[in-house]
This record gives sequence, structure tokens and C-alpha cells, in this order.
Amino acid sequence: MGLSRRTFVATSALALAASRPLHAKTEADVIIIGAGLSGLYAARLLADEGAKVVVVEGRNRVGGRLESYRHLEGSPEAGGDSILGGYGRVRDLADQLGLTVVNHRPRGRLSQTEIALGGNVIPRDEWAAHPLNHMPANAKTSFPGRRFFESVVAANNPLDAFESWADPESKKYDRSVHAFLQEQGWSEETINLNYNTNIGRGTSAHDCSVLTWFFRIGWDKVQTDIENVALKVVGGNQSIPETIAAQLPGDVHLNKPVAAIHQDATGVDVICEDGTTFRGKRVINSTPLPPLRWVNFDPLLPAEKAAAIKMLPSMKINKVFLTATEPFWDDDGFGPGMWTDTPMGQVAVLRQLENSTAVTGLIARSRGIMAEKLDTLGSEAAQALVIAEYEKLRPAAKGKLKAVGYKSWAKDRFAGGTWMEWHPGQVHMFQPHLASSAGRIHFCGEHTAQSNRGMEAAAESAERCAFEVLDML
Repeated sequence: MGLSRRTFVATSALALAASRPLHAKTEADVIIIGAGLSGLYAARLLADEGAKVVVVEGRNRVGGRLESYRHLEGSPEAGGDSILGGYGRVRDLADQLGLTVVNHRPRGRLSQTEIALGGNVIPRDEWAAHPLNHMPANAKTSFPGRRFFESVVAANNPLDAFESWADPESKKYDRSVHAFLQEQGWSEETINLNYNTNIGRGTSAHDCSVLTWFFRIGWDKVQTDIENVALKVVGGNQSIPETIAAQLPGDVHLNKPVAAIHQDATGVDVICEDGTTFRGKRVINSTPLPPLRWVNFDPLLPAEKAAAIKMLPSMKINKVFLTATEPFWDDDGFGPGMWTDTPMGQVAVLRQLENSTAVTGLIARSRGIMAEKLDTLGSEAAQALVIAEYEKLRPAAKGKLKAVGYKSWAKDRFAGGTWMEWHPGQVHMFQPHLASSAGRIHFCGEHTAQSNRGMEAAAESAERCAFEVLDML
């Protein structure tokens, strides 16, 4: 019987660990695994304090889940796309690095997003009386989807402050979105329309904890209260980690996927799949949870932490980038953006140029189960399907759309998804263990942050880890 790849990697890692020198030379104060925003920001903070740092990255590029498609006009984002008002760390970092940012928030209001259900675009003036309109009786004219759902969450949010989502008394709210929406009197049709279609978190209302939405809605309000912006770095948000890497005094080693981590009384060995070994006094691991499941830890991680790594899911999002050879939307009278119940999900309009609001392209975002469907097809077939679905809804677009980029985060072996998700009951079961260190190994990344999301969560966790390590060196 042949070995699976997982068994082979784990077995090889153990063999590599067993064959290492008993007293390998300490190459750095800190080995940082992952050259995304979190890992590199931690490296920068440590290097600024005089620590000798080495960064090890599995990909052939720097950036992690910040990936800017620079082959396209305006460098649209395959990963993290917005720096919000309350991103104090990230905004300050971009300023320190000499990067220019542009506010894209006003551009999102320049085109109307169309409702497309059941194979047809539904004109706005027909929506209120349309048979597919399963909005609550007092909201028949409202646009369906996540924003309407979020307004209901905001009106019924029991948290006094978003940070209290992790407090013991909040455990009673760690239950399904479905249960919460039923309490609001929503029918199954209303839940399917407003939550399960173009889902915001999870794959259905049943497998997402509403506690995470209570946190998110409160956190979102703080962002807009500070400043209602959606900033983007000119040239792409990937420029942030790239510029950090370029300024680091230590080395950044690419194409070095980590297979095993061994720690002893004097240091830590980081063993890569190609046999390269790096040794440091401490390790900061910024790897997302899905690829972390492939790493062999010797000694084993604490049981609660190991269980969290194995069980917590990540959000599945696929992006298809499109360009139009001509503005077909002028011919059919609808805006180019659409909210659909098809595998192409929600189509947004891109206006990515620094000094112009011209349409630079479209981006179709598929989430959850719809993203899984595209993943089963492969890149080329998935892009073709998205164009075919768009043309069915908008015959005026036929022959005028071209797919120019595709990203599946679930298929990215170094990510396994976008942000970490929480099933009902998991927040208070696992959240306390995600940020905890294990001997000489420390953990950062957005999934370990408690008070932020996205890029700011990555930066928050990097600061925590850097300070932890500095106290130990």
C-alpha cells in the first residue's frame, strides 16, 4: 500500500528531525515562519530592537494573503483589499514605509448593483412585488443580502463592546446564525435569500456562530466612526509586506515550505521540506491554520491547541477578474455589478486607477459552497462558467467579457482559505488557545487576534508576538 502525501511529508519530517546535528549552530535569535504581513511586521519590530531575525516562506513570493494582481490595470487585490478607518497600525506602517494610499470608498457608489435571481435581472421598480422577494413584510423594498442581514444583527447586538465577544458571559451567544434569525421571525426563504445567498461567513446559517457577527458588526462600526474610508496602497497592498522585506537586515528565504519544528532546551530547529534546517532561540509561526496541519511538531503541541488547529475552518472565497472590451451596460441599461444566486456570486465594479474613476474591470466573488463548486472545475473551466453565467443574465455582454485572473484561496496550499471561521460553540472552546505559545514557539496571524480583523488583526498579533519574544531573549 503506497504512502499518502501527508504521511510521506510527516515521515520525512521526522527523519529529517532525527538526522539533524545534536547541537546545531544557532543562526538567529528568532526564526519567523511566513512572509505575510503578520510575520514580516513581527520581524521588523524585532529587528528594530536589535534581534537577529531570519524569515522562512513556503511561497515563491512575499505577501501571504496580500496578493496584488499587477498584471491588471490598477493592481486589483486577490487578497486583502481594504485598509479601514481604524487600522491604526497598518496605516501608520504604510506611512513609515513611504507608501501612498487612495480612498476607494466613494467609488463603490458610482454604479448600481443589480439583483439577479432565478435566471433574470430584476429591475428595482419590480422588486417589491416580485415572487422571489422573500424579504420580511416590513422590508419588501430593501436590497437583499448581507447588508440587510447586518442591519438586523446591529439592531439586536447584545454586546456592550465588540471586545467582549471573548468574555465568559458571552458564551451563551456562541450559537448558530440560523437560531438567531429564527428568533427574529425569519422564514427559511428569508434566511436563504439574505444569508445563504452570497454568504458572508461559513457555508450556511447553520455552521456559523452568530457571536462572530456580533463582534464584527460592533467592530465595523468603530472603523467607520473613526473614518469612513476603504484605503488601498497605490501599486497594490502587497507593497506593504514587500517593502518591509526589502528593508529587513535579516534574510527572507523563499520556496522553503516547513515540514517540521523541533524544540529543545536551548533552541528550535525549523526543518523545511527540502531538508534545509534553520535554528533559532525562538520561533514565531504566522502560518494560517490549514497548512499548519501538515507541520510535524516535536514535542507535540498542547492538546487544546492541536485540536484548534485541526478543527477550525477557513472561509472559502474565489475571485474571477474580468475585463470588458466595451461598456455593454450602456446598451442594456443595467449597472455592470450584480448580486446573483449563481456560481459567480456577487460581481463588483473595479475602479482601481489613482486619478480616475473609470471602470478598470469587474470582479466576481464566489463564497462558501459556490466557491467549492468552482474549485471542482479547475481554473479555466471556472472562469468560463462565470462568463457564461454573466452572459445568460446579460445578453448584451456576450462576447465582450474576458477572464484575466483567477484566485482560489482554498486551493492555495499556503493558505487553505481566507480568514478563519467559527462554527457554533467553537469560540469559547478554542479562542483562548490560538494565541498561546508552546515552549519556544509563538503564534501570530489574523486568527490569533482578539480585537481586530483582516490586516489590522495580522498587525495586532505581530505586535503581541514580538513583545512576547523580546521578553524571552
